[in-house]
Amino acid sequence: MSSPIKKFLIFNKIWKIIIFLIISALIIGSSLFSIIYASINFSNILRTPIIIISVISILIYILIYSRLYRKKGKIFTSILSVFLCLLLIIPNGISFLTIYGKNAMLQNNNIHTIPPDVDAYIDENGIINYNGKNYIYNDNITTILFLGIDKNDIDKTYKNGKNGQADAIYAVTIDTETGDTTVIGVSRDTMTDIKIYSGEGNYIRTEKRQLCLAYAYGDGKEMSCESTIWSLSNVLCGIPINTYMAVDLNAVKVLNDAVGGVRVPAYDSNMAEKTGKMITLHGDDVYKYIRSRNMDKTESNAHRMTRQIDYLKAFSAKAIERTKKDISTPVDLYNKVNKYSVSTLSVDKITFLTSVFLNGNMNIEFKNIEGEIGVEGNYAAFYPDSQKLYELVLEIFYK
Repeated sequence: MSSPIKKFLIFNKIWKIIIFLIISALIIGSSLFSIIYASINFSNILRTPIIIISVISILIYILIYSRLYRKKGKIFTSILSVFLCLLLIIPNGISFLTIYGKNAMLQNNNIHTIPPDVDAYIDENGIINYNGKNYIYNDNITTILFLGIDKNDIDKTYKNGKNGQADAIYAVTIDTETGDTTVIGVSRDTMTDIKIYSGEGNYIRTEKRQLCLAYAYGDGKEMSCESTIWSLSNVLCGIPINTYMAVDLNAVKVLNDAVGGVRVPAYDSNMAEKTGKMITLHGDDVYKYIRSRNMDKTESNAHRMTRQIDYLKAFSAKAIERTKKDISTPVDLYNKVNKYSVSTLSVDKITFLTSVFLNGNMNIEFKNIEGEIGVEGNYAAFYPDSQKLYELVLEIFYK
C-alpha cells in the first residue's frame, strides 16, 4: 500500500474517532447535565422522570455504539438513534427552558422610592432603614402583572385614549426560592401618575388619573401594558415588574371552562354581600360574577374586587390541583388563552414557574392595598394609605 493511501486512511480514522468522541461527549454530557440539574433544582414530580429518561438515554447510546461496532442491524440501530434523539429532547428541553425562564423572570431593575410622608432611609448599599429595622430587596422575587381589559377583542385597537380600561389589576409576586406567592389586588380607581399620549401615539405629559386609564392611553397592545407597568411600579414604591399578561373578556370564559368550572361563594342580588352558599361558574356565568358593579356607588369597585379575589382563590386552587396531576397544565392554559391576550409570558417562563411551584409549597396569599375611597369629578377615586402601602411593599419584596 502506497504512503499517500496509508496517510489518508490514518487521517480518515482519526476524524472518525474525533467525531465519535464529540457525539459521545454531547450525548453523555447533556444527559449527565440533566441528571445533575434535576437533582438540584426540581422536586420529585419532575426530578424522577427526568433522571430515569436521562439514564435510559445513556444506556440506549451504549447499545447503539455496540451495534455499530459489531455492524449489526442497521435498520434497528437507525430506529434506536431516532428514539434516542427524541428522548434527549425531553430532559434537556425542560432543563434549558427552566434556565432561560429563570434568567428572564429575575431581570430586576429595582429603583426603590419612599413616599414623601413616610419616615424611611436608604443607604448607598440599597439597605432600607424603617422603624429601627433594616431591609434589603429579595432578589429571588419576580412580579407578573395580570390585567383584565374591558373589551371583547384585544386585537381590535383604536386611537390612544380609547383602547379599553384595565378593570382588573393584580400584581402576582413569586418568591422563586420558596414558591411563596402573594397576589396584590390593586384598585382600578387608584389615583396615580399616568402617561398621556395623543391620538397618534405621541407622548404629551403625565397626569394624575385613575390607574385603569394607563392602559386606555396606550396603543391597546404592548405600549398600553408597559405604560400600566410604569404607573403601577410608581404606586408600589418602584418595585420592578418585567412580565405582564393582559387578557380580554373572552379569555375569562375560556380559562374558567378549561379547568372544568370554578366553585365560588354566592352573593346577593346586589353582588355585595355573601349569602353563605356556594355556586359553580360555567360559561357566561363568570362575567357577571367578576364584572358586576353599581356605577352609582363609589365603593362598588371594592365589592367587585372582593368577588374577583374569591374567584382567583378558587381558580388558582383548581389549576394547582390539575398541575399536580399533569405538569403540562400551565402551558396548556397559556396556549388556550394566548389569542385573547397581550403578554410577555412565554413557554420558558412558564416552565420555570411550573418548576418553582412544584418544588415549593404552593402557598398563595391574597392582599389588598388599604386606603380611602373618594371622588374626583364624576368618578370614583382610591387614595392608598402611604404608610400601610410602604409596609406592605417591605413585607412582600424585602428581607
